[in-house]
Amino acid sequence: MNPLEHVLSALSVKCAVATPLHAGGRWALHFVGRLNLRVEVVLRGRVHVVVGEESFWAGEGDCYVIAGRRPYRIASDPDTPSVFAAPVYEHPDGTPRELGRIGEGHDTTLLGAGFTAGPEADQVLAVLPPVIHVRGAESGTAQATIELISREIEGGGRMILDRLTQVLLLQVLRDHALSASLHPQLGPALKALHGNVKHPWTVSELASVAAMSRSTFFVRFKEIVGTTPLDYLLRLRMQTASRALRETTDTVATIASNVGYGTESAFSAAFKRFTGRSPGEYRVT
Repeated sequence: MNPLEHVLSALSVKCAVATPLHAGGRWALHFVGRLNLRVEVVLRGRVHVVVGEESFWAGEGDCYVIAGRRPYRIASDPDTPSVFAAPVYEHPDGTPRELGRIGEGHDTTLLGAGFTAGPEADQVLAVLPPVIHVRGAESGTAQATIELISREIEGGGRMILDRLTQVLLLQVLRDHALSASLHPQLGPALKALHGNVKHPWTVSELASVAAMSRSTFFVRFKEIVGTTPLDYLLRLRMQTASRALRETTDTVATIASNVGYGTESAFSAAFKRFTGRSPGEYRVT
């Protein structure tokens, strides 16, 4: 399984809420970065976006994905003071509004959706750029989805918009992020890990894949991903095994072999240390 598939399998799609925003005049909103991923598409007008030290204008037909729990700002211009975005998108009780409104009039329309992800996906997201901006003319397969969103936003139900924004997120990650924009050196090593969790990887072998010295690779990997290469491999194996226990009828011995363990007992011990439950207990709960 490649990194993209692992990210997508860990996404909690029930947490995706697509909310249109109608904005006009001078306005600005700031977000605290509560969610692992956020995708936004500009359906009318243009928006000034700031994520960390990066800023850009997103025009009509553009979309962008913000990876990681990063604060960011969207606005009519770079200079207008911003207000907290949550009250614009949510009722006082925290339930989402059908439509957010900001400013005076209506010259800009956006649709944004947020997603949560599991801890293993967080580690993959850490090697993505903070923001992936896809211009309308360069959107490729996403262009058809953006056109569908444009048609549905006026009369479509929330469920349809939720699903379309999920598709848009996957298309942007597949076509514009994980295919080419992974960290230029760690990316190949991550792809190797995700591509063959059964292999008995060593740090030296992964460093060779990344074209780095062993010591530099180890330090850089931990700095960017947040864990050591072999701890990452352990988490990846346990995630793969957990999914197999829940979604297949494969025996524990088969699953153990598929994730790189020579014996069922060694796998069972590692699995229980990691999850607090034996493979059998995990499968029935």
